[in-house]
Amino acid sequence: MGAQHPRATDLRLGPLRKPSTGYSSETLLFGLTWTEDGVDKEDELVARLPPAGGGIFPVYDLNRQAEVQRALATTAIPVAEPLAVELDESWIGAPFFVMRRVPGTVLPDTPSYVISGALHDAAPDVQERVQRDFVHTLADVHALDWDGLGLGVLTPSGERGLAHDLDRAEVYVQWSTDGDVPTVITDALAWARAHRPDPEPPLSLIWGDPRLGNIVYGDDWSQHGLLDWEMASIGPAELDLAWFVGVHEVSASGPDGDLPGFVGHDDVLALWSARLGRPVIEYGCFEVLSLVRAESIFLRIRAMLLAAGVDEPWLRGATPTQRRIAQLIETQQT
Repeated sequence: MGAQHPRATDLRLGPLRKPSTGYSSETLLFGLTWTEDGVDKEDELVARLPPAGGGIFPVYDLNRQAEVQRALATTAIPVAEPLAVELDESWIGAPFFVMRRVPGTVLPDTPSYVISGALHDAAPDVQERVQRDFVHTLADVHALDWDGLGLGVLTPSGERGLAHDLDRAEVYVQWSTDGDVPTVITDALAWARAHRPDPEPPLSLIWGDPRLGNIVYGDDWSQHGLLDWEMASIGPAELDLAWFVGVHEVSASGPDGDLPGFVGHDDVLALWSARLGRPVIEYGCFEVLSLVRAESIFLRIRAMLLAAGVDEPWLRGATPTQRRIAQLIETQQT
């Protein structure tokens, strides 16, 4: 904080609060008070740490996350302002990334917003606005001049393109499953390689995990901040679009169905296309790959839960996402 407030004195750190246990990272909330030019000041901050005992990524690059948020903070995309990255583990036993806390509410992952909670209980016109605003913001991320923002380093020029994305997906699922990759995932990766679009979509900044649960909302459902940029990269924007649509559709395929205010698959794609100013290119290939990537992460989480002694029926056997992947491939082959 000294770099942010060089005249600050009497810095006081408030109690550390842990809102939840994350699989991608640990999150700590804390207050900071100080005196500057005789005036008492305070701030609410957030620290992100690699998860203790391993997590869903083999490597945690805190500098990478900070650089993405630092670049986005100069645009109209709302993000938490990054303040510092500390790689010296002697301070708290792990490296950490500090950012300013964004006030507001985040939709929980469990239970899903299609089952219960504030968005589930909101009026259909509010639900429609939340979905539309999300799709527009996602397209705005994809429209950014990522090279001008200095974000080309996220994916070096020799590692860009769908072939490399498929390679990275295969390497990750081998790691996340300890080599025990479900046949449906192996088949899906082979199918996606055989159905790569030519030409491929133009390159964009990819959020990596675009979900409604990764946005901080105000009381009026305005977007205060987009969270979790650890999977950001440079690639075809359809990867993000298909991740959002595909993961949501799997969640909404249960007995409770979708939210009444949400528009359907084709309308979401049309909203995104109109906002970005170009058509969606070969969506089917990207939907399969995005669901493979999402399922690969879940398989890692499942292995971690089983190793921790959690043994529930939903942690074994084929998953709804795996069934959806198989269905997509079968449908597009007929």
